Amino acid sequence: MAYLLRSMLFVPAYNEKFIKKAIECDTDAIIFDMEDGVPKEKRKEARIILKKYLDRGVFRGRQIVLRVNPLQTDDLPEDLKLISDDQIMGIITPKISDAGNIKAFEALMDFVEHREGLKSGSLKLLPLIEKAQAVINIDSIASASKRNIALLFGGEDYLDSVSGKNDCPRHLFDMPRTMIVMAARTHGLLPIDTPFLDLKNEQAFVAEESQSCAMGFHGCLIVNPIQLPWCKRVFSPSVEEIAHAKDIIETVERIQIQGANETVINGKMVGPPMYKRALKVMELEKLIKEYETIQTQRRERKSI
Repeated sequence: MAYLLRSMLFVPAYNEKFIKKAIECDTDAIIFDMEDGVPKEKRKEARIILKKYLDRGVFRGRQIVLRVNPLQTDDLPEDLKLISDDQIMGIITPKISDAGNIKAFEALMDFVEHREGLKSGSLKLLPLIEKAQAVINIDSIASASKRNIALLFGGEDYLDSVSGKNDCPRHLFDMPRTMIVMAARTHGLLPIDTPFLDLKNEQAFVAEESQSCAMGFHGCLIVNPIQLPWCKRVFSPSVEEIAHAKDIIETVERIQIQGANETVINGKMVGPPMYKRALKVMELEKLIKEYETIQTQRRERKSI
């Protein structure tokens, strides 16, 4: 199954005001945060509040993910009780170090599916890469479970793990970003970039995430809805990109019939690698249109 995760919005589950806003928020996925975004003394309250909205089914038909608490914490088993039907797509696995942690979360998903009578394998894992050790073990983490659908980069926690500075230039993220993209794409997962924390700086956001998109990232984590339109614009093919992809596909397929594999378009050499990338552009555009159709139908059903 193909997933569309250009924009993944964090919503702290104890904040009912934010939960209400998320109902109408036009993000590809909603992450209900039970971990770092929730003060420890409010986590029980957060579960009660979120359960109320899940029981109402107001998020049915959306891509809903829980950022649960780490392994071997008292909060984790309580977080997992929120999964009672197919409304929740899966969980973000926090504070992981290696493939063994993914195996442990995989076993918990097996248990929850059995407990709730859910289809085997239906609950997905989205490992959050936020420790230097996880970056070192990134390939084994990516391949540790068939439940994995994406690798998420947690840049600020990564900086803390290497004693870095949060005002560092962007290039200090290049190494972990590159490793995450390579591992994710090697194993058929979606690489998702770290949040951009200058919340109202559209120009800087677009510049930063355009580079991440060029590196191979599929989308990014966001912490404020103001960034949603910027995020979707950056990680969606532009009109020009779609037109160019169509031109490449049509031209290459035409010359292949003639027994050739390479040609020139607008003065630039075009061959099999460019053809493959053009196909991916069109696949993404198709996925976006399908997703938007589904969400439009969902909103129309709600208004009836």
